[in-house]
Amino acid sequence: MKKKKLEKELKDLLRAAPVPERMEETAGLCRGIVREYPPAGEERAGFFAYLSEVFRHERGAILGLQSMALAVSCMGMGAVSRPSSAFPTFVTLFSLSAAAVLLRGQSCRMSEMEAATRASGAQIVLARLLLSGAASLVFLTGLLCLRVWLSGNGGEIGWLILYTLVPYLSCMLLMLRRIRLCRRGVLGTGFLCSAFWCLSAVGFPGLYEISAGGVWVSATLVFGGFFAREICYIWEMGKEGKMYGVID
Repeated sequence: MKKKKLEKELKDLLRAAPVPERMEETAGLCRGIVREYPPAGEERAGFFAYLSEVFRHERGAILGLQSMALAVSCMGMGAVSRPSSAFPTFVTLFSLSAAAVLLRGQSCRMSEMEAATRASGAQIVLARLLLSGAASLVFLTGLLCLRVWLSGNGGEIGWLILYTLVPYLSCMLLMLRRIRLCRRGVLGTGFLCSAFWCLSAVGFPGLYEISAGGVWVSATLVFGGFFAREICYIWEMGKEGKMYGVID
């Protein structure tokens, strides 16, 4: 009986409207405790030191996923008849690998905790994005060198770079937008982008000829500009201590 009575009293207290005077009294007590026991001064780590810590914890996932993307790309390039036109399709695999790292907080259900840390959620996204991008640059350079070595034609390296930048940047931009808006369907967006580049290689082979060079250069500048703008936006959000996107 005593237990039931206690539960009833607690429920009544929780349902009761808060009393402003008591709330102010509680807030005053909390301020007094903070003044009596001030937090110890602690120097805030710089972004590059934080970047190093993120790499120490995330390097396994970053390098592992990028290595898998490289292995699948190498096998795929050897299986197709027109490797150059199929190159953009395999490049998007590196974007998907980067997105998987960006979404680790959500997959582990740690988004709320990341948002509550001293390093804001935006800084975590930026650090993972920079590290994944750097890893992608290294692995994509290796893939380019392998393609040129197998073809024996060093003259196509410039076109291959364009075939690399445009699909990578476009796929990353679309997935970052999904992260910023709702954090759902990010990988699905990446797969759709990959399917688009695959269909372009099959349905529009003229897009991969020298006559279409102006289109590729223009697309590189456009997507590069938007990608740089998104990086600046994430940086500003991080300086303000805000979350990049929403918490689902």
